[in-house]
This record gives sequence, structure tokens and C-alpha cells, in this order.
Amino acid sequence: MRSLGSEQSLQLFPPATWSGTDMTPTAPADYPGMRPTGSWQLEPDGELRGLQTDGQGWSDRETGAAVDLADRHLVLAYGSNPDVDKLLSQPDFFDGQSVIALRAAVIGWAAVWCDARRHRDGSVIATLMRLPGRVEVHPVLALTGHQLATMDEWEGHPHSYYRATHSGVVVLENDQSLEAVDVYYGTSEKRPVLIVEGQALLCTEIPHAVVDSMVARPAGW
Repeated sequence: MRSLGSEQSLQLFPPATWSGTDMTPTAPADYPGMRPTGSWQLEPDGELRGLQTDGQGWSDRETGAAVDLADRHLVLAYGSNPDVDKLLSQPDFFDGQSVIALRAAVIGWAAVWCDARRHRDGSVIATLMRLPGRVEVHPVLALTGHQLATMDEWEGHPHSYYRATHSGVVVLENDQSLEAVDVYYGTSEKRPVLIVEGQALLCTEIPHAVVDSMVARPAGW
């Protein structure tokens, strides 16, 4: 079990104080899109609720209502999968149920740019790779079975991205270390890592506008 300690937790997870807002899709942001601060719950109608933890469970920051994670599948999300606009734009994704996102520290891995683009809009996309000593903050999505199956489809599992149990350490902001969480890794055939001068490019350090000029566009795009 990995514990972050109070000082590191405060650095990685600065307090979030917002409670709720309407996130009806507007003009899409550049990849990877809009990622809310902290933990949150997104309703099918676009209502976004801020969540807090008492160190054990999770609750709505404004109403105090408890969050039920029973029968949910945990998936570590990076790139555009935590983008609220993307989630809301996927046909039939919610199936009448909310999507829950829990802020987490991902230890020893990093989101890096791919030498590939997604077909929907031509954006350069990301994958996750092992990087010892690296700590990044990403949400863990708690999905229903229907939502997970739909995400498998749009991620192209198992040919473009493949879903597997993550082999690294993931610690939620309540200091809970997850024993089993899935993640979508890019395949070497369809989602290879973009290498420049022998180095992968970190998504947190290199903006999309820069890598956009480095990755070839297929004919007709």
C-alpha cells in the first residue's frame, strides 16, 4: 500500500471549493479538453457536481449526499477521456446514469503524446508510459458496465487502445491506494509514442499546438 503523506497530498491535491454548475457542451476546447478541478460527478443533463471526501467515502460538496460507487468499474483516465464536453457529446454513453471522477496521483507513469491522430477531429492524441520518479494527477472514472462498454468502443479496444489492469501505483486524494484499476494503453501499431531526439514528449509540458506541427496528417485531412 502506498501513502502520500499530508504534505505531498496538499501539493498534489489543492483544495477544490466549487459545488455545482451546468456543463452543457459549448465550443470544444483544444485537445485534451476541459478537465474540472478536484473530484466530480457529471449528470446526463450536463449538471456537474463537486465532490469531497471525509477520508473514507465521497459526498456532494454542496448537499452532503453520499456517492454510491457500488458496481462501478474504475478506469484511470488521461488525455481527453476526462473532458466533460467529450463525455456529454458521446451518443447514449450515460444510459441515464451519472459519471463519477475521483482525483488521483499516478506514480511512475506519465501521459505522453502519440505519433498519431484521432479520426474524429484530427487531434494528436496521448498514451500512458512508464516513467520512474514521475507523479501526475489524473482522475479515476467510476463507470457503469454500460459506460465501460461504450468507452471500449470509442477507444477502439483492443486494436487502437487496449484496456488492461494498470501495473503502476494509483493513490486517490483520500489516500486510498487502488489495488486494481483499468487503463487504456495505446497500441504500438496504432498509437505509438511520439519520440523527438530520443525522448517522449510529456502532455503536461508540451502543448497540443506544438506537437500538432510534428505529427503527419493522413492524406485527405
